[in-house]
Amino acid sequence: MKNNPRKLALKILAEFGIDDPKDVSIEDIIYALNIPLKYSNLTNCDGRIIHNSGKSLIVVNENIKFDTRRNFTLAHELGHYLMHRNELIQHVDDSASLAWYDTQNRTKISQQEIEANTFAAEILLPSHLFKKEVFKQPFDPSLIRDISDKYNVSRSSVIYRFLELGNHPICVFYTKDNKVSYWRRSNDFNFKIKDCTRIPPPDDSVAAEFFDSATIYTTTESKQEISKSTWLEVKEDYADDIFYEYCLVHSESNLAISVIWED
Repeated sequence: MKNNPRKLALKILAEFGIDDPKDVSIEDIIYALNIPLKYSNLTNCDGRIIHNSGKSLIVVNENIKFDTRRNFTLAHELGHYLMHRNELIQHVDDSASLAWYDTQNRTKISQQEIEANTFAAEILLPSHLFKKEVFKQPFDPSLIRDISDKYNVSRSSVIYRFLELGNHPICVFYTKDNKVSYWRRSNDFNFKIKDCTRIPPPDDSVAAEFFDSATIYTTTESKQEISKSTWLEVKEDYADDIFYEYCLVHSESNLAISVIWED
């Protein structure tokens, strides 16, 4: 990367003496840096940054419903301002530019978007703090929820941070409009994934239950037992071995993020 967004995020936190990012909002940091910020009724985008004649303005959609999404958008635009303001005239961010975890299609996402998203993830939940939270912890939906609530970041962000920094093998499947868009696994997840992209999720998966019958499991039921062969290519003798699936759904966007793992 031309820039080092992770180091830059930690530098900003250090400059303001912020040991724990949950104690200070991104909005406060933007104001402390004297960066103009405006909330407005934007159409088809979460945020934008305008730079012209040496002046910059961050604009965020006032209709964003969830604090976690608003925080990420603010952090993302701050990253653009700090790293790219001399290269931008006007830049618009929507769900596509903010959803950067699809590493198989990152060629479709500009380097600036990758840098801004990396910056946002690090300033909201620094890697060293995340590693402390998950140290010797197996993957579990309750762990994801606890970290999400503690740092006011989205469940999906915590899932992907666990994918990068956790110490329990997992694989994540992103399904949009009943078609698996992509999957990504942790480095220690040593199983062969079925060829499932661009088609509906497996019939016996939790994701399929959501798209076929709008099933959404409660918090206490979110860890669902599945067969090892549901998402994975395995020998017949191991097909019925127990795996688990946690499916995080977003009904309004018609998408599901499935995490599979073995205890």
